[in-house]
Amino acid sequence: MVQRTRSSLWRFQRAGGQLTFFRTGSTMLDILGFIPLPALVAGCVALLVALLLVVTQGWHGRHTMDSDEGIQKFHTEPTPRVGGIAIAAGVLAGYLLANSERQSLLGPLILAGIPAFAFGLLEDITKNVSVRTRLLATMGSGFLGWAITDYSITDANVWGLDWLLSFSLVSIVFTAFAVGGIANAINIIDGFNGLSAGTVLIILAAFGAMTTALGDPDLAQVCLVLAGAVAGFLLVNWPLGKIFLGDGGAYFLGFSLA
Repeated sequence: MVQRTRSSLWRFQRAGGQLTFFRTGSTMLDILGFIPLPALVAGCVALLVALLLVVTQGWHGRHTMDSDEGIQKFHTEPTPRVGGIAIAAGVLAGYLLANSERQSLLGPLILAGIPAFAFGLLEDITKNVSVRTRLLATMGSGFLGWAITDYSITDANVWGLDWLLSFSLVSIVFTAFAVGGIANAINIIDGFNGLSAGTVLIILAAFGAMTTALGDPDLAQVCLVLAGAVAGFLLVNWPLGKIFLGDGGAYFLGFSLA
Protein backbone atom coordinates (compact mmCIF):
# COMPACT_ATOMS: atom_id res chain seq x y z
CA MET A 1 0.00 0.00 0.00
CA VAL A 2 1.26 3.47 -0.82
CA GLN A 3 0.22 6.42 1.31
CA ARG A 4 1.35 10.01 1.78
CA THR A 5 1.73 11.64 5.18
CA ARG A 6 1.85 15.32 6.11
CA SER A 7 5.62 15.26 5.91
CA SER A 8 5.47 13.97 2.35
CA LEU A 9 6.94 10.66 3.51
CA TRP A 10 6.01 7.86 1.12
CA ARG A 11 5.89 4.33 2.41
CA PHE A 12 5.68 1.03 0.62
CA GLN A 13 4.84 -1.96 2.82
CA ARG A 14 4.84 -5.56 1.74
CA ALA A 15 5.27 -8.98 3.37
CA GLY A 16 6.18 -7.55 6.74
CA GLY A 17 9.02 -5.41 5.44
CA GLN A 18 9.04 -1.65 5.04
CA LEU A 19 10.71 0.32 2.29
CA THR A 20 10.49 4.08 2.71
CA PHE A 21 11.05 6.77 0.10
CA PHE A 22 11.71 10.31 1.31
CA ARG A 23 10.46 13.31 -0.61
CA THR A 24 10.49 17.09 -0.15
CA GLY A 25 9.20 17.94 3.29
CA SER A 26 10.72 14.97 5.10
CA THR A 27 12.53 15.98 8.26
CA MET A 28 15.82 14.64 9.52
CA LEU A 29 13.90 12.93 12.33
CA ASP A 30 11.80 11.13 9.71
CA ILE A 31 14.92 9.82 8.04
CA LEU A 32 16.70 8.87 11.26
CA GLY A 33 13.53 7.20 12.49
CA PHE A 34 13.56 4.95 9.44
CA ILE A 35 17.16 3.83 9.91
CA PRO A 36 17.42 0.88 12.34
CA LEU A 37 19.73 1.37 15.31
CA PRO A 38 22.41 -1.15 14.22
CA ALA A 39 22.75 0.58 10.84
CA LEU A 40 22.83 4.04 12.44
CA VAL A 41 25.51 2.95 14.91
CA ALA A 42 27.49 1.27 12.11
CA GLY A 43 27.53 4.57 10.25
CA CYS A 44 28.52 6.62 13.28
CA VAL A 45 31.32 4.25 14.27
CA ALA A 46 32.68 4.09 10.72
CA LEU A 47 32.59 7.90 10.51
CA LEU A 48 34.39 8.37 13.82
CA VAL A 49 37.06 5.76 13.05
CA ALA A 50 37.66 7.25 9.59
CA LEU A 51 38.04 10.72 11.11
CA LEU A 52 40.37 9.34 13.76
CA LEU A 53 42.53 7.70 11.09
CA VAL A 54 42.77 11.00 9.22
CA VAL A 55 43.58 13.03 12.34
CA THR A 56 46.27 10.58 13.49
CA GLN A 57 47.89 10.07 10.07
CA GLY A 58 50.99 11.82 11.37
CA TRP A 59 51.56 8.79 13.60
CA HIS A 60 50.81 5.96 11.19
CA GLY A 61 51.20 7.69 7.85
CA ARG A 62 54.62 6.27 7.00
CA HIS A 63 52.93 2.85 6.86
CA THR A 64 49.40 3.67 5.69
CA MET A 65 49.74 6.49 3.17
CA ASP A 66 49.00 6.00 -0.52
CA SER A 67 51.51 7.92 -2.62
CA ASP A 68 50.27 10.56 -5.06
CA GLU A 69 52.76 9.37 -7.68
CA GLY A 70 51.62 6.96 -10.39
CA ILE A 71 49.51 6.63 -13.54
CA GLN A 72 46.32 5.71 -11.67
CA LYS A 73 46.70 8.37 -8.97
CA PHE A 74 44.13 11.18 -8.94
CA HIS A 75 44.93 12.64 -5.52
CA THR A 76 47.47 15.43 -5.22
CA GLU A 77 48.92 14.52 -1.82
CA PRO A 78 49.62 11.27 0.06
CA THR A 79 46.38 9.93 1.55
CA PRO A 80 45.66 7.20 4.14
CA ARG A 81 44.48 4.00 2.45
CA VAL A 82 43.26 2.11 5.51
CA GLY A 83 39.59 3.07 5.37
CA GLY A 84 38.82 -0.63 5.57
CA ILE A 85 39.47 -0.38 9.31
CA ALA A 86 36.57 2.09 9.59
CA ILE A 87 34.31 -0.19 7.53
CA ALA A 88 35.20 -3.23 9.64
CA ALA A 89 34.66 -1.34 12.90
CA GLY A 90 31.27 -0.06 11.71
CA VAL A 91 30.06 -3.47 10.56
CA LEU A 92 31.23 -5.09 13.80
CA ALA A 93 29.39 -2.44 15.85
CA GLY A 94 26.23 -3.05 13.82
CA TYR A 95 26.58 -6.78 14.38
CA LEU A 96 26.83 -6.38 18.15
CA LEU A 97 23.55 -4.42 18.22
CA ALA A 98 21.62 -6.62 15.78
CA ASN A 99 19.13 -9.25 16.91
CA SER A 100 19.95 -12.95 16.76
CA GLU A 101 18.36 -13.51 13.34
CA ARG A 102 20.43 -10.76 11.76
CA GLN A 103 23.56 -11.77 13.64
CA SER A 104 23.17 -15.24 12.12
CA LEU A 105 23.48 -13.58 8.70
CA LEU A 106 26.15 -11.01 9.54
CA GLY A 107 28.31 -13.38 11.59
CA PRO A 108 29.26 -15.75 8.73
CA LEU A 109 29.78 -12.74 6.46
CA ILE A 110 32.25 -11.18 8.90
CA LEU A 111 34.03 -14.46 9.61
CA ALA A 112 34.37 -15.51 5.97
CA GLY A 113 35.53 -12.03 4.99
CA ILE A 114 38.54 -12.12 7.33
CA PRO A 115 41.06 -13.52 4.79
CA ALA A 116 40.15 -10.91 2.16
CA PHE A 117 40.23 -8.07 4.68
CA ALA A 118 43.39 -9.24 6.47
CA PHE A 119 45.54 -9.73 3.36
CA GLY A 120 44.20 -6.52 1.85
CA LEU A 121 45.03 -4.55 4.99
CA LEU A 122 48.46 -6.16 5.09
CA GLU A 123 49.07 -4.85 1.57
CA ASP A 124 47.81 -1.40 2.60
CA ILE A 125 50.40 -1.29 5.38
CA THR A 126 53.39 -3.12 3.90
CA LYS A 127 52.82 -2.54 0.14
CA ASN A 128 54.50 -5.91 -0.24
CA VAL A 129 51.75 -8.53 -0.75
CA SER A 130 51.72 -10.01 -4.22
CA VAL A 131 48.70 -9.77 -6.51
CA ARG A 132 48.47 -13.57 -6.62
CA THR A 133 48.41 -13.81 -2.82
CA ARG A 134 45.67 -11.20 -2.55
CA LEU A 135 43.62 -12.89 -5.28
CA LEU A 136 43.92 -16.22 -3.50
CA ALA A 137 42.90 -14.55 -0.23
CA THR A 138 39.69 -13.15 -1.76
CA MET A 139 38.95 -16.51 -3.35
CA GLY A 140 39.69 -18.09 0.02
CA SER A 141 36.97 -15.92 1.55
CA GLY A 142 34.57 -17.26 -1.08
CA PHE A 143 35.58 -20.82 -0.21
CA LEU A 144 35.26 -20.11 3.51
CA GLY A 145 31.81 -18.64 2.91
CA TRP A 146 30.74 -21.90 1.29
CA ALA A 147 32.31 -23.95 4.09
CA ILE A 148 30.39 -21.99 6.74
CA THR A 149 27.01 -21.66 5.01
CA ASP A 150 27.03 -24.53 2.49
CA TYR A 151 25.91 -22.05 -0.18
CA SER A 152 27.56 -21.90 -3.60
CA ILE A 153 26.55 -20.84 -7.11
CA THR A 154 24.57 -23.65 -8.73
CA ASP A 155 22.64 -21.76 -11.40
CA ALA A 156 24.02 -19.04 -13.69
CA ASN A 157 21.23 -19.32 -16.27
CA VAL A 158 23.85 -20.01 -18.94
CA TRP A 159 23.46 -23.09 -21.12
CA GLY A 160 26.21 -25.61 -20.47
CA LEU A 161 27.55 -23.76 -17.43
CA ASP A 162 24.51 -24.71 -15.38
CA TRP A 163 25.22 -28.37 -16.10
CA LEU A 164 28.80 -27.96 -14.94
CA LEU A 165 27.63 -26.15 -11.81
CA SER A 166 25.57 -29.18 -10.88
CA PHE A 167 28.86 -30.78 -9.84
CA SER A 168 29.77 -29.66 -6.33
CA LEU A 169 33.49 -29.19 -6.98
CA VAL A 170 32.86 -27.01 -10.04
CA SER A 171 30.23 -25.01 -8.16
CA ILE A 172 32.57 -24.33 -5.24
CA VAL A 173 35.53 -23.34 -7.42
CA PHE A 174 33.32 -21.12 -9.58
CA THR A 175 31.90 -19.44 -6.47
CA ALA A 176 35.39 -18.72 -5.12
CA PHE A 177 36.45 -17.36 -8.53
CA ALA A 178 33.36 -15.12 -8.76
CA VAL A 179 33.89 -13.76 -5.25
CA GLY A 180 37.52 -12.99 -6.04
CA GLY A 181 36.49 -11.23 -9.24
CA ILE A 182 33.93 -8.97 -7.57
CA ALA A 183 36.25 -8.14 -4.68
CA ASN A 184 38.99 -7.08 -7.10
CA ALA A 185 36.50 -5.14 -9.24
CA ILE A 186 35.64 -2.95 -6.25
CA ASN A 187 39.33 -2.55 -5.46
CA ILE A 188 40.12 -1.38 -9.00
CA ILE A 189 37.81 1.63 -8.70
CA ASP A 190 39.09 2.67 -5.27
CA GLY A 191 41.25 5.78 -5.29
CA PHE A 192 38.87 8.16 -7.07
CA ASN A 193 36.93 10.09 -4.44
CA GLY A 194 33.58 8.48 -3.72
CA LEU A 195 33.56 6.10 -6.70
CA SER A 196 34.01 2.74 -5.00
CA ALA A 197 32.08 3.57 -1.82
CA GLY A 198 29.32 5.28 -3.80
CA THR A 199 29.01 2.29 -6.12
CA VAL A 200 28.81 -0.12 -3.21
CA LEU A 201 26.23 2.09 -1.48
CA ILE A 202 23.99 2.10 -4.57
CA ILE A 203 24.26 -1.68 -4.92
CA LEU A 204 23.45 -2.23 -1.23
CA ALA A 205 20.46 0.11 -1.50
CA ALA A 206 19.20 -1.92 -4.46
CA PHE A 207 19.75 -5.18 -2.58
CA GLY A 208 17.90 -3.76 0.43
CA ALA A 209 14.96 -2.66 -1.72
CA MET A 210 14.73 -6.03 -3.45
CA THR A 211 14.97 -8.11 -0.28
CA THR A 212 12.33 -5.94 1.38
CA ALA A 213 9.97 -6.32 -1.57
CA LEU A 214 10.58 -10.09 -1.55
CA GLY A 215 9.70 -10.34 2.13
CA ASP A 216 13.12 -10.87 3.71
CA PRO A 217 13.44 -8.02 6.24
CA ASP A 218 16.37 -9.64 8.05
CA LEU A 219 18.54 -9.65 4.93
CA ALA A 220 17.38 -6.11 4.17
CA GLN A 221 18.56 -5.01 7.62
CA VAL A 222 21.95 -6.63 6.99
CA CYS A 223 22.20 -4.58 3.79
CA LEU A 224 21.39 -1.47 5.83
CA VAL A 225 24.13 -2.22 8.37
CA LEU A 226 26.68 -2.59 5.58
CA ALA A 227 25.32 0.52 3.86
CA GLY A 228 25.50 2.45 7.14
CA ALA A 229 29.19 1.62 7.55
CA VAL A 230 29.89 2.59 3.94
CA ALA A 231 27.95 5.85 4.29
CA GLY A 232 29.90 6.81 7.42
CA PHE A 233 33.18 6.21 5.61
CA LEU A 234 31.94 8.02 2.50
CA LEU A 235 31.48 11.26 4.43
CA VAL A 236 35.25 11.38 4.89
CA ASN A 237 36.15 9.90 1.51
CA TRP A 238 34.00 12.26 -0.57
CA PRO A 239 34.25 14.98 -1.75
CA LEU A 240 37.60 15.88 -0.19
CA GLY A 241 39.20 12.44 -0.44
CA LYS A 242 40.78 12.45 3.02
CA ILE A 243 40.93 8.65 3.18
CA PHE A 244 40.61 5.68 0.80
CA LEU A 245 39.11 2.23 1.31
CA GLY A 246 42.41 0.56 0.54
CA ASP A 247 42.67 -3.08 -0.46
CA GLY A 248 41.31 -4.27 2.90
CA GLY A 249 38.12 -2.26 2.71
CA ALA A 250 37.56 -2.82 -0.99
CA TYR A 251 38.10 -6.58 -0.75
CA PHE A 252 35.78 -6.92 2.24
CA LEU A 253 33.01 -4.89 0.62
CA GLY A 254 33.41 -6.70 -2.69
CA PHE A 255 33.21 -10.03 -0.87
CA SER A 256 30.13 -8.84 1.02
CA LEU A 257 28.38 -7.90 -2.22
CA ALA A 258 29.23 -11.26 -3.75
